[in-house]
Amino acid sequence: MNTNDEIYLISKAKKDDLSAFSELIKLYERDIRACLAVRLTNSYEADDLAQETFIIAFKKIKEFDEAKPFRPWLRGIAFNLLKNYWRKHTEVSVGATSELDTLLNEQINIEYSKENESKAAIALDSCMEKLDEGFKVLVQQHYHVGLSIKDLTEQYSVGHSTMTMRLYRIRERLKNCINLTLSKASHD
Repeated sequence: MNTNDEIYLISKAKKDDLSAFSELIKLYERDIRACLAVRLTNSYEADDLAQETFIIAFKKIKEFDEAKPFRPWLRGIAFNLLKNYWRKHTEVSVGATSELDTLLNEQINIEYSKENESKAAIALDSCMEKLDEGFKVLVQQHYHVGLSIKDLTEQYSVGHSTMTMRLYRIRERLKNCINLTLSKASHD
């Protein structure tokens, strides 16, 4: 879909057109779910937060500035929900709550600001292109389609530990590539 189609859908969604907003959901649901799934251990929580992201986005779509990219705006909503989720589900020792909350919020704000997220998303896209085709397919199947480790081990006829190690190595490659890309961008 090109940018003009997206802008058209956004303008229709701003007029409370549910079918236009449904099309936007179809475009971005995998991305938002994957963005949350890699940061949470429970895929059901990622699904819930992704769904809540789109509910909030629909309620606030009239506030969206069409001159800006839509994807980072959605991801910003998702990260705010993620921040709230972590705050509610993080165990803290008695007496250290305020200090830990402050540190946690500062770290999340540093790592997941809209500007950093947008740069990281661009770096991720670039790094994904550098992966071997087999690795790209594996990432798509696990993080976008939602195939479990068990499903993947059966499909590829490998053991559980082999598949988890393979996914770990892919994540490490992507992480290193993203860090290198962001580091180069900050020095330019």
